[in-house]
Amino acid sequence: LLLTPFFAFLVVGLAGKFLGDKLSAIITCTAGLVSFLLSLLSVSKALSEPFVIKLYDFLPFVSFGLYFDPLSSIMASVVTFVATLIFVYSIGYMHNLFGQWTFKFYAYLSLFLFAMLLIVLSDNLLGIFFGWEGVGLASYLLIGYFHTQKKASDASLEAFVMNRIGDWLFIFGIISAFYLFGSISLQDIFQKVSQVDKYTLGISALLLFGGAVGKSGQLPLHTWLPNAMAGPTPVSALLHAATMVAAGVYMVARLYPIFENSPESLKVVAIVGGLTALFSALAATSHTDIKKIIAFSTMSQLGLMYLALGLGDRVSAMFHLTTHAFFKALLFLSAGSVIAAFHHQVYDIYQTGGLRKYMPITYGSFLIGALALAGIFPFSGFFSKDMIIASAYESGIFWGVLASLVSFLTAYYIFREGFVMFHGEKEYEHKPHESPYIMVVPMVVLGVFATVSGFGEGIYSKILGTHKELHLNIAVISVAIALMGIGVAYIIYARGIIDHRRAYSLLKPIADTFREQFYTERLYHKVLAKGYLMVS
Repeated sequence: LLLTPFFAFLVVGLAGKFLGDKLSAIITCTAGLVSFLLSLLSVSKALSEPFVIKLYDFLPFVSFGLYFDPLSSIMASVVTFVATLIFVYSIGYMHNLFGQWTFKFYAYLSLFLFAMLLIVLSDNLLGIFFGWEGVGLASYLLIGYFHTQKKASDASLEAFVMNRIGDWLFIFGIISAFYLFGSISLQDIFQKVSQVDKYTLGISALLLFGGAVGKSGQLPLHTWLPNAMAGPTPVSALLHAATMVAAGVYMVARLYPIFENSPESLKVVAIVGGLTALFSALAATSHTDIKKIIAFSTMSQLGLMYLALGLGDRVSAMFHLTTHAFFKALLFLSAGSVIAAFHHQVYDIYQTGGLRKYMPITYGSFLIGALALAGIFPFSGFFSKDMIIASAYESGIFWGVLASLVSFLTAYYIFREGFVMFHGEKEYEHKPHESPYIMVVPMVVLGVFATVSGFGEGIYSKILGTHKELHLNIAVISVAIALMGIGVAYIIYARGIIDHRRAYSLLKPIADTFREQFYTERLYHKVLAKGYLMVS
C-alpha cells in the first residue's frame, strides 16, 4: 500500500527515459490502482480491529510503523482512489500538452501519493513529518513543472517558502509533544494526553496547527495556494483534492485528542478557519481565472473544515474532507478539459462561453461538481457541508451566520464561473471539442461519487464514535441560501438582466480589494520579501 507508489517513483524516475512515456504512465497508474485495492483490504480489517505494522526502529526511542484504524484506512482509500483517477486523466492531458517527455511528471505524481500515504498511515509524529516534507517537495517539483515559465517557477518557490514557515512551527510542535509525553508515538500520546496541563498542551497544539495552516493555505500563510495554479491542471486536482492541502485537516483530526484537551487551541482553529472561509470566498467572487476560482473555493472549504474542528465537530470535518475530495477533483478536471479544448492558451472565463453545446460531458461534470460544492440536494456537499453549518449554528449565531454567508458566496461564484463558461453564445474560429475518453472517463466516475458519497455520513459517525444527524430545518435554510446565490449568478451572468461590467465599474474598489486578497500578497512581497533581501 505504501511502498507501491514509492517503487513506481524510483522506477519511473530512474528509468523513465528508457521506458518511455507510455510505459511510465502505465506503471504510475498501476501503482495507484494497486495501492487503492490494498487500502480497501486494510479498511475491512481495520473496521473490525485497529492494528499496527511495525517496520523498523528508526532511533532508540522511535519505532517506525504503520497505524491502521478506520480513520486512516478510509482516508488512504479516498486518497488512492482519487489520485489514481487523476493519474489516468493526466495521460490524456499531458499528451495533449507536451506530446512526449512527461515521464518525470509521472514520477513526481507517484512521489506525491507516497508522501501523502506516509502522513495518513504513520504511527508517530516523525513519520508524519517525513510525509509532510515529502508532499512539500513533490508540490514544489510539480507546481514548477513548467520551470521555464517565470510564473510557474515563482509559484513553486512561493509554495516552498510559505510551507517552510509552517513546517518550522510543525517541527517545534513535534519537539514540544516529545517533551510533554516522552514519546512521539500516536498511541502513547493519546494515552497520556489527559494527564498534561491543558495550557501547556495548548502551546503544543497551536504549534502543530501552525504546520497545518501552511499546508492548507489558511490565513496568514495563504498566498501560495491560488498561485500554485501555475502548475499543470492534474497537479492542481491532486494538490487540492487528495494530497497536500488535505494533509493539514487530516493531521488535526488525527491528533484531535491533543486539541480536544486544550479548549483555547480549538478556539484559534475555529477563528482561523472561519476567517479563511470568508476571506477566500470573497476573493473568488472577483477572480476570472478558470482554476484560481476553484483554488479559492478549496481555501474556503478547508476553512469550513477547520471551523468544524474548532467547534468540536470532527465527524463533519472529516466527512466533508471526503466528499470534497470527489467534487473538487471533478471541478479541476472539468476546468482542465476546458483549458485543453483551447490548447492551453485560454485561462480567463470571459474568453470562453457557450461551451455546453461543444463539450456536453465536461459541462455535465462541472455542473455536478458545482452543485455538490454549493450543497444542493442530493449531491454530496449537501450532506457534509450542511452538517458543518448545523454545528456552526449550534455553537452560536455568529458562527452560523458566517457559515451561511460563505455558503451563499460559494454558490454564487462557482455558478458565475459555470454560467460564463458554458452558457450564452460565442463564435469560435476553431470550435472547441470534447476531451478524449481517457480524460472524460475519470470525470464521469468522479461525477458518480460526487453525487452518491454524501450518503456515507454514518461511516464516519461509527468510526469516530459520535452520531451526527442532519437537521431538516438547517438543511432547508442552507439549500435556500445556496439557491439564492445560484439565482443571483443566473440573473447576472446567464440572463444578463444586470450588466456585470457596469456593476463592476460601480463597485470597482471593493471588487479589486477582493481580487487582490485584501492586498495581503502585495504586503507580504513589499514588507517580508524585500525586507528579507535587505537583511541578507
